[in-house]
This record gives sequence, C-alpha cells and structure tokens, in this order.
Amino acid sequence: MSTSKENGLELKVGLFICIGMAVILAMVLKFGLGGSEGFKKYYPLILDLPNANGLLKGSDVLLAGARIGFVATKPILSSNLGTVRVTVNIDDKIKIPRESTFKVDSSGLLGDKFVAILTPQGFDPDKFDPNDPKQAYQPNDKIMGVHVGDITELAGPALEKLSKELDELQKATAKLSEGLLSDANLTTIHQTLVNLKTTSDNFTDASKGFSGIVKNADEAVSKAKETMTTADAAAGDLRKVLDSAKTVMQKATQGDGLLAAMLTNRELTENFKALVVNLREHGVLFYRDSNKGGAAPSPSPARATGTNKRR
Repeated sequence: MSTSKENGLELKVGLFICIGMAVILAMVLKFGLGGSEGFKKYYPLILDLPNANGLLKGSDVLLAGARIGFVATKPILSSNLGTVRVTVNIDDKIKIPRESTFKVDSSGLLGDKFVAILTPQGFDPDKFDPNDPKQAYQPNDKIMGVHVGDITELAGPALEKLSKELDELQKATAKLSEGLLSDANLTTIHQTLVNLKTTSDNFTDASKGFSGIVKNADEAVSKAKETMTTADAAAGDLRKVLDSAKTVMQKATQGDGLLAAMLTNRELTENFKALVVNLREHGVLFYRDSNKGGAAPSPSPARATGTNKRR
C-alpha cells in the first residue's frame, strides 16, 4: 500500500512538471515568434535595404499604418557590401502587391524604427488578385528596399539653404549699417527730427492764434447775420411803404375825387392853376378872372409890388 501511494505521488509530480514545461515552451514559442500574434501563420520575404540603421529583430512591419508582420532576423550585411539583408514575416492573410515600396521609417524623430510598405501609385484594389503570382509577392521573394535618409541627411539641404539666407541677411545688415545708418545719415535724421519738432511747435502756436481768428470771424459772421436781419426788416418796411404809395396813387388816379379828376382832366388842371393865380393877384375879396380863355400868366414881381401898394 505504501509503495502504491509513492508511485501515485511520483506520477502526479511528473505530470505537473510536464504540464509546466509545455506551458513554458508554448510561451517561448508564442512570444519568440512575434508577441501576442505568435500563433498566426506567416510567409517570409527577403528584404535588402540600403540603410537599416536602428532596425532590430522583432521590429514591426506596417502597411498603411497597420501592423501586418515583423522583422524575423537580425539585419546582416549582404555579400556585395552595399545593402543590409533582413527577413520579414508577413501575415499569411495579407498579400502585398508587386512594385510596392519597402523602406525603413520611424515613429518620430527619436522613435522606434519599423519597415513601412507603400502600395504602388495608382493601385486599384478592385483589380488586384492576391492569388496571382504576377500581381502579389510570393514567399521567399527578394525585394529591394529604398533608401530614406536620417534626420541629418534630410536636414542637410535645408541647413545649406539656411546658411545662404543668413549670408544674404548679413550682407543686407552690413549695407544697412554702412548706408542708412552711417554717421552722416544719422546726423541728417537727427536734424530732420529737430526741424520737425520746431515746425510742430510753431504750428501749435499758430493754431492758438488761428483759434482767436476763428472766434473773431464767428463774431463778425454773427453781426453780419444781425445786420442782414435788420436790412431784411427795413426792406420789408420799405416794401410796405411802396405798397401804400402804390395804393394811394391808384386811388388818386382811379378814384372820383378832385385829385383824380385833376390828374386825368387837363382842362380842370388849367382852371385850377388859373384860380390859384387869380387868388394870389387879387385875393379873395377882390377876386376876378384876369385870364379868361387862356392860360394863367405867371405872376411877375412888378404886379406883385403894385398889389402890395394897393393893399
């Protein structure tokens, strides 16, 4: 009984150890073949790169930003010493169109390196047949990648252009210092500013006098307005007098009185003149008509003297 129990215990321990080793082996296989996707099926592609700086075994392979595989081998120098060869494993469900571009890229200036795949220009997925070897890469195909310079190579032309611009800026600054900002020009500018200040002060003083002139002009205009108002009133009064005179003349010429008759009847006018002359010569008590049928003679000084003697 004791022997049977010992054998059963040893069997259990051995079974537990086997299960543990199997789990460890599965984990090694899983994470050694590409992380959490270690149990997927992949097909290899042999990729020659002009520059694989920073690319490591296990780096991602991205197509349009999506992870479709990983770098399966450490980059090694090819036999021609001009390229670096790596093997990339691609998800068996993903077929890559021929003429696609393979290059080493990074997720940022200091980010991890990865292999980026770009489909050919004008690629039409509706016309793409992934099962056609003429259209899609097949396992173990050799592909030549393109060279992408690092940040120093890319910045080289920009730095050169920046250097030229700085040289031009330095020349312009020198010309500005020698020309516009020379001592003679600075003296002229200073004198101009002084003259401008003097002119401004003079203009301020003139503006003060001009304010008084404007005030006097306003007063003169006000007085002129009052004069015009008075003149308008006088003209109105004159018009009223003229209208009254006109009315009197109309009544005098068109009425029935003596004045209208004398103005319109010449004979009556002559008779009235004769009456006046007779009254002057003879008076009211000794009145007689001295000029019947004729115009009244003008009184002479002699006759006037005789009349006075009789009186």
